[in-house]
Amino acid sequence: MTTIIPPPTLSTTNLEPGCPFTNPRNLHSDLAHTRTQPSIEFSPILNGYIISRYDDILRVLDNPSVFASRGVTVPDFPDPVKPIFASRVPEGGTLLGWDNPDHDRLRASVAGFFIPRKLARFQPLMAQLAHELIDGFVREAEVEIKSRFALPLPLKMITAITGLDPARWRWIGRCLSLFGGITEVEGEEELSIEHKVQDVLDLHDYVARIIQERKHDRRDDLISHIWDVRDSGAVTMTDFEHLAMIPGLLLAGHETTTSVLTMGLSHLLHHGLWEEATAGEASIAGAIEELLRYESAITGMPRVVKEPTTLGDRTLNVGDRVFLAYSSGSRDDAVFECPAQLQLGRKFPKQHLGFGRGMHACLGAPLARLLLKTEMMVLRERLPGLRLVTPYEEIRYEKVGASRGVEGVVVAWDLPKSESGPRGLGQRRVVSSSATIAGKQKPVTTIPAVVKKLIHLTDEILEVTIAAKSTTRTPLPSWQPGAHIDILSPHGYRQYSLCSNPLDLNTWTVAIRKEGDGSGGSIWFHGNLAAGKELTVRGPRNHFRLQSSQRYVFIAGGIGITPIKPMLEEAKRRQAEYKLVYLGRSRRTMAYHTELGRDHPGAVEIWAVDENANARFDIPALLAQQQEGTQVYCCGPERLVLAVEDECRRNPKIQLRVERFHAATTVTFLPNRSFDVALRKSGRTLTVPAEKTLLGVLNENGCGIMSTCSKGTCGTCEVRVLEGEPEHRDSVLSPEERSENTLMMPCVSRCLGERLVLDLW
Repeated sequence: MTTIIPPPTLSTTNLEPGCPFTNPRNLHSDLAHTRTQPSIEFSPILNGYIISRYDDILRVLDNPSVFASRGVTVPDFPDPVKPIFASRVPEGGTLLGWDNPDHDRLRASVAGFFIPRKLARFQPLMAQLAHELIDGFVREAEVEIKSRFALPLPLKMITAITGLDPARWRWIGRCLSLFGGITEVEGEEELSIEHKVQDVLDLHDYVARIIQERKHDRRDDLISHIWDVRDSGAVTMTDFEHLAMIPGLLLAGHETTTSVLTMGLSHLLHHGLWEEATAGEASIAGAIEELLRYESAITGMPRVVKEPTTLGDRTLNVGDRVFLAYSSGSRDDAVFECPAQLQLGRKFPKQHLGFGRGMHACLGAPLARLLLKTEMMVLRERLPGLRLVTPYEEIRYEKVGASRGVEGVVVAWDLPKSESGPRGLGQRRVVSSSATIAGKQKPVTTIPAVVKKLIHLTDEILEVTIAAKSTTRTPLPSWQPGAHIDILSPHGYRQYSLCSNPLDLNTWTVAIRKEGDGSGGSIWFHGNLAAGKELTVRGPRNHFRLQSSQRYVFIAGGIGITPIKPMLEEAKRRQAEYKLVYLGRSRRTMAYHTELGRDHPGAVEIWAVDENANARFDIPALLAQQQEGTQVYCCGPERLVLAVEDECRRNPKIQLRVERFHAATTVTFLPNRSFDVALRKSGRTLTVPAEKTLLGVLNENGCGIMSTCSKGTCGTCEVRVLEGEPEHRDSVLSPEERSENTLMMPCVSRCLGERLVLDLW
């Protein structure tokens, strides 16, 4: 481990007494002094009571119902612009501007996009763009690194992966200036406030237009991802809320990385640690975490008190503001050894606060880590002998506030012979950034189809059989029981389970229930479909796959019979033991009940409420009698799915897979209990007591699992599961990923049985 003692901060003797946080170079010494005080004190500069100790910060972050974010982290629009922005610019902006229940609902629309293993597909593009930027200045041998590299690269990347035109990255950066963006407009005078307001309107109009284009033309980008989540029913949100997700991510998605790289380079180069920090991928990853702890781009975040409470000996009243000094918590000597020292190779039994923590932890933290790693790798490769030109003590920091950054840093390097003259393209395959990004945005395959037959199964359920248009001259894609397709309506794509024979590749059949209180798609299908009607479909996709087993129990409620119908045929073909319990209000409303009874004699139990004195079926009794290894498949209304889930958690003998019509409501988890976790690579076995998280135990024992949110919302801490069944408590994994039980988020998830085996040392 390398230990560096930072230079002494500037003296505060030339400042007025009682004026901390006025000199940005003294920020860390001011925060260190604040940590020693017995009571929390109010700072007029940071406009809140300063919460500076690690444990106090966590207490606030872990109680969002008492300490709210809305209205203070992202301030409300000033009165003069409210009528101008009305209906065009969402108030609240980023996820930081929302509290629950809206926050978790909206975050679920984007969280799956930012899982580290999924973001890895963008690293080649990151490296390509980094090389292109360096190509533009490498022969100069000296450059201001922030404006020429650390700023344009993340702004180009977040523009591209969001789904916007990468050629407009500079204009997009300028449009963010009203919100405090750090993009400078080269060669232009300071923009007037009227110009900045118009830029905001133009940007939001542009994003809104792209959102509507992606509704029918999906790409590999964030805007399309949100549409996919919306279409799946996992999240209910409006187009205006969809719009609200994007501009804030454009801002946060580049300013944090810009500042961390610029400040981090200055520290590493000044202390002679650059070569050691960039020796390999592992050392780069470790250096990034230490730089985030040592000096993050986030000084802290404000919160407002919603209920009377106390912190230490300070009573806080409703409306009081607190400032959570993340930078202070990350240097708290009660948690981190020698926190004022920059130490490569530092271990983190507790996670630093460089990206915050809790429900409002930085959504883009995995993207920032990947981009920082790529930037450092490319800089090491292309700029040998990298060194600091700007005197370290003269680097100018931005004024103290929620964010932390520097105005600029000049670096120099040794000009290698291969870079000293005109460079031929043979030295490195260079593709224009626009072409490269466009190549990453592969549209989702759509299938032109035509309606072949319609049958009204009940008053509310319409069976629709479709085929590929004859001009395509190809059969439909193959599928397995449990699969669904997306059918386009004027209200967007709607998902319907395939309920026909998987061996028939000439036609697909779905059953559409008319939902009077839905969003309009099913009503349109019922009123407008006819034989010969052309449709656009996508898929099939399968999050509800039938696994191998000797015994199955199928539980269907209402229209939930559709994915289960072909599963019954497959179970019969496998000669497995199986039983269907089909629940509904009345046989008149239950599609296929006669056909199912005929095709599966003795295996089908129909439970119509109007035939059973309005009584509910006894789910606990059904599941209690099942043998070990029985697989239970359930699809139906949320109340039914929750009841089955609750019973199966109490019965470890059986395995449950579910499919929902809509997003899951709040789930009641089993009480925490102790379990063992075996680490396959090292052979160690650890015990996770009821009062600790799996992540906490792993990191206490040196596993070094990175995390950010500690709430199961960001995906940073994801680990591979080799044996055992996790109790998934996160909001990141898809239904299919949960059912596979090969991944879990140890910050919140636990074990349903006695033991897990993880792919760790």
